[in-house]
Amino acid sequence: MRLHNPTIPAEIDYLKFIPFILLAACFLSPASAQNAPQLLPRDQAVTILGTFTVAAVGDLIIRQPSSQLADAGLQAALAIIREADVAIGNFEGSLSDMKNFDGPMRGFMGTHEVAPDIKAMGFDLMNRANNHLLDSEYPGMYSTNELLEEAGLVIAGAGKNLDEAAAPAYLELAKGRVSFVGMHTPNGVASGRLAATSQMGNLNGKPGLNMLRYSERIVLSAEQIGLLRQVRDQLFETTANYDNPRIAPRNEPDNLLEFYTSSSGREDPVFRVAEPGEIPGTIDFSMNPSDLDRILRSVRNGKFYSDFAIATIHAHQSQSVMERFHSSTQPPEFYVDLAHQAIDNGADIWVGHGVHTLRGLEIYKGKPIFYGLGEFFRQMNWSLQAQLGIDDFTTSERNGPTPQPLESLLTLSTYQDGELTEVLLYPIELRHNGPDSRLGIPRIAPPELGQPILQRVQRLSRELGTEIDIRDNVGVVRIN
Repeated sequence: MRLHNPTIPAEIDYLKFIPFILLAACFLSPASAQNAPQLLPRDQAVTILGTFTVAAVGDLIIRQPSSQLADAGLQAALAIIREADVAIGNFEGSLSDMKNFDGPMRGFMGTHEVAPDIKAMGFDLMNRANNHLLDSEYPGMYSTNELLEEAGLVIAGAGKNLDEAAAPAYLELAKGRVSFVGMHTPNGVASGRLAATSQMGNLNGKPGLNMLRYSERIVLSAEQIGLLRQVRDQLFETTANYDNPRIAPRNEPDNLLEFYTSSSGREDPVFRVAEPGEIPGTIDFSMNPSDLDRILRSVRNGKFYSDFAIATIHAHQSQSVMERFHSSTQPPEFYVDLAHQAIDNGADIWVGHGVHTLRGLEIYKGKPIFYGLGEFFRQMNWSLQAQLGIDDFTTSERNGPTPQPLESLLTLSTYQDGELTEVLLYPIELRHNGPDSRLGIPRIAPPELGQPILQRVQRLSRELGTEIDIRDNVGVVRIN
């Protein structure tokens, strides 16, 4: 059991610690990935013999227990999860004993009964590195983590400091040990508050999650960059109106442009000229090297001490500025690179979630990469104020076809003597046409709803080099 109640002083004069922190960093900075130890083939292999199955879903946003519901579609999905050797999801939101919880209750706050209910569904592992970790501040994070662990679930990706949040967690099974590393890429500068920091000396470190930071540049044609530069330069002609104007950039290369859109300057976009073959509007992400090294080290260490390694991420980033946020069906280039590097460093499966839609499946070096599984539970329509009896409920009209946020996948990956042999994809529908009391509760989608889901994932996966057969309302990937 982790310790969940560190004492955090309200105010600390951090400036006086800076010289000591910088000095310690010279000696304590982690080795770069180039100097990192490499896994031997014997340690890289899946060492669980016989048949081994992994069920994976995306986000679980649950406010009330649901596993007892006598519904054939739900129970069919839960049967697949329960029969798997290990089942993983991303728990997004907070849990508490609401009658006795002293912290702020905000966001997706669910009752304490949800934690054992998730275990009763058959889940074993829950990622906690996501953008809703601190909806109810640190008390909500600690309450949720404690309840999940008390229910018998293994959590990863968040903790009392970065060392705990980044470390691999382990699940002991009769067939072998499973390691589990969770991470999150922030939704802009404001999400930086979610990042945990390392313990150093007497400084405990800040609670939070295992963050993979990045910088980004928006790709434009040379002509578009030129036009945008003209607009920016014309704006600088107005600086005589201000006592403390911004200073025009100096020595700016022709292929780069910073355009000022924020008074703080923290989220000003940077543009660069497209290289041959690049589409204008594409976002060029660069992963923070220190964060990347830490994450890959955790994946390697987890694999070294386990028989099967899982890496999972909650990420919302789009491939292009022309896609709606949360709705990008194609993974950005950095995300593909990250998943590949994780598998190169020992991960046996990659599970992605965060975007409110589905993405494709890739088989890389015989290992499955799920770039976006959608939301398995989505009880977001519940109002906490109405739940507590202090406000009226609100409802919305749900006409027309099922929106993509109410569609997801339940996946089952089968390994035989250490080799991936098959991936099954079960279409999930979250009751778009049902009453509000059932909205967001998953079920195996009936064929008329399941076929379009599978066909879309089939198309997106083909773009990633993976062929999916659709048989009896199930997507099937056979590994040669």
